[in-house]
Amino acid sequence: MLKKMMAKLGKGSAKIDLVLDHDTFQPGDEVTGELQIRGGTVEQSINRIDVDLMIRAAVKDQVHEECLLRVPVYEAFTLSPDEEKTLPFTMRLPEDLPVSGHSISFYFTTRLDIKAGVDHLDTDPILIQPPDRIQHVLNAFQELGFSEQYESRKFTGYAQEFALYPPDHLRGTVEEVEFVAAMEPNGLRLLMEVDMRSLFREVEIKREIVLTDEQLNDESFLAAELEKAIDDVLQNPQSYQYPFVGKKERIHRHSGLTGAVGGFAAGVLGGLVLASLMDDLGELGSEDEGEGEDGGDEGGFFDDFDFDGE
Repeated sequence: MLKKMMAKLGKGSAKIDLVLDHDTFQPGDEVTGELQIRGGTVEQSINRIDVDLMIRAAVKDQVHEECLLRVPVYEAFTLSPDEEKTLPFTMRLPEDLPVSGHSISFYFTTRLDIKAGVDHLDTDPILIQPPDRIQHVLNAFQELGFSEQYESRKFTGYAQEFALYPPDHLRGTVEEVEFVAAMEPNGLRLLMEVDMRSLFREVEIKREIVLTDEQLNDESFLAAELEKAIDDVLQNPQSYQYPFVGKKERIHRHSGLTGAVGGFAAGVLGGLVLASLMDDLGELGSEDEGEGEDGGDEGGFFDDFDFDGE
């Protein structure tokens, strides 16, 4: 009788452990493993098992946790004392997941629903690596001597941002390079920002770069293209028409893609993930609209992104 009472309170009750075949993935990968269940000190009835894919994201000084996907195991069964039971587990990750970083992390929460007892929870962190297309871009920047910042890969409220320190020979001229990316059917669209220091003010120049899969797979060619784009910004700043707007100037160059914000918002971080985060966090960045935009093109494509979250 005492054992049954203690089991209802969680002491000596059944337990579950999600054992994954791997803990590192890319968006869209299939996760495989098994659910290992062990009975407690008394016989207990199990109602169901739920495995939740959770995201934890820090966005503009707010920490948000959300269940992105749930895999239920509806099988009800009875566990004898110390009985061991194993069930297979598979889950297909969403294609539009952001990648893991300082401010974004992922984990599985597995819940063993025990009838008339305290549910048992198991937590397993996983790592989401960049998709191949974005990894090629990061590799190309690394080839040029750039290094990813510790706070890179943060979610700005619209998309996931990658931030890079410049190589030694550009320091003092280039403060940093940032980019967000959107997946396209046959390539990748980058929105790149080069933060420059010119005399006593900081200048932010934003460039759109469209890359095909063929170009992305050739990292030497890709590095040369990125270097050429950055050199063009440094050597020909006069080609960007802008008025002075204070200590910080924003210079926008685009191809007239007004209204195409969804392409970036629903690229690497979009659809399911973006909707989940925005529901609770609200329209992040709305309070910032209009700041520093006097120097941009009215209604321009780049105006919808604020890399600094300012």
